[in-house]
Amino acid sequence: MDANFNLQSILDQFIRTAVSDFWSLAKQIFFMYWPYIIGFFVIVIAGVILQIFMLKSGGRSKLSAGFNSMVGSLTYSLFCLIYFSICYWIFGTQVVDDVWFAVIGAISFPSTGWFLRAIGFWYY
Repeated sequence: MDANFNLQSILDQFIRTAVSDFWSLAKQIFFMYWPYIIGFFVIVIAGVILQIFMLKSGGRSKLSAGFNSMVGSLTYSLFCLIYFSICYWIFGTQVVDDVWFAVIGAISFPSTGWFLRAIGFWYY
């Protein structure tokens, strides 16, 4: 029983270290490339606003399928990150598991669809 506890303790420490290192790396990358990252998201948000206006004007004109896929993927990733952060904050290192990733992904998918329809980006 003691060996199992030590293994779980070591695994928990490894996960905490990996999350901390990932967060540190993400901050370093952001501070190195922040103008490009901000510029990219400004262009994406401008495209989203443009498509919403085009769809609200009564036509079915829309931006490319690639752009729509990119917006959907970014939104899905954002929801996954938000849900994972909340679960990690509540449950700790237990959420770094295949089952949790599947559950978070299964929740993020309909959230993405609902959000993009609610703001008027997707009409289908």
